[in-house]
Amino acid sequence: MSEDVNYINLPDKFVGKGEVKGFEFTKVKSNDVGCIYRVDAGDVSYYEVFKNKYTPVCIDFKNRVYSETEMKQVYPKAKHFGVWAWTTFKLDKANKYLQA
Repeated sequence: MSEDVNYINLPDKFVGKGEVKGFEFTKVKSNDVGCIYRVDAGDVSYYEVFKNKYTPVCIDFKNRVYSETEMKQVYPKAKHFGVWAWTTFKLDKANKYLQA
């Protein structure tokens, strides 16, 4: 990571939107490789593990202008699972994905 760029990480807790609307996400662990979030989906809980990915912050949506000094962490979409994100019911397995 560059020293002259501000990296904005995902919050420790948040409620999902879109395809995970209403699910509660709580960060369990993070390191230089990625993060583990516990997902409470009402009747079931599981872990989502993903590698750190960042994208420039949009500073002007209308003209599609992006910051050169601020990057925000990206939560994976469904298509990213199995590529740079994984789901598991076991925390020990989540930790293994995070180390890989």
